[in-house]
Amino acid sequence: MVLNPKVYGAVKQPRLHLSEHFPDMIAKAGFSQRAFARKAGVSFSTIMGLVHPELHPGRRGGMQRRTAWLIARAYADLVGVEPEMAFRLLIVERRDEPSLEPTP
Repeated sequence: MVLNPKVYGAVKQPRLHLSEHFPDMIAKAGFSQRAFARKAGVSFSTIMGLVHPELHPGRRGGMQRRTAWLIARAYADLVGVEPEMAFRLLIVERRDEPSLEPTP
């Protein structure tokens, strides 16, 4: 069964982004971003795309929730906090701004 989002009013999930403090927090934990990416199990290019979205105009922006939790769990292991706390420290949830363009 396929639901029609126009009929059921599907709500978009907020986009997940790295905190602007991410590079400093990783460095403070004693890791380079490349080493942290390996520890988290995500590619270094993913980390770089999230840290510097302005350099990657083709990206839609944000990250998948699974990627956010991989990053949060790796950071939690490094600094000895609960994964939920690491998620709150590293991950920012932003809702898309409403478009001023009329929709057809």
